[in-house]
Amino acid sequence: MYDRILVPTDGRESTERAIDEAIGLASEHDATLHTLYVVNSASIAPGIDFEDLEEVGRQAVDYVRNRATAAGIEHVEGDVTHGLRHRSIIAYADERDIDLIVIGRHRELDHFVRGSVSKRVFEEASVPVLLVE
Repeated sequence: MYDRILVPTDGRESTERAIDEAIGLASEHDATLHTLYVVNSASIAPGIDFEDLEEVGRQAVDYVRNRATAAGIEHVEGDVTHGLRHRSIIAYADERDIDLIVIGRHRELDHFVRGSVSKRVFEEASVPVLLVE
């Protein structure tokens, strides 16, 4: 049913359940697991270099790749990109013909004020989205 599954990560502990779910689904469907970290270009604070954030992203993507490989997933692809998070996730899914996006849902105050990435992905994606709390 699913050949390509995408799990965006922000490197935070709250994405663990989404990562677990994506790995389980990739295993069950013998799917390629994609993982993506988006450097949010719109919220770069003074004194922070893009290269620093790219390294954080690479570490987050490698973490998912290592977990998936340890769970027996044979095909894992990872990428770090720049842009607005929800748009970058949707663009990645469209460009790579992703069948399912598995995304963690955060319930922090700034997400209530500005709108959550997961909600925007859910509303705007052209593929099914599984929200994991």
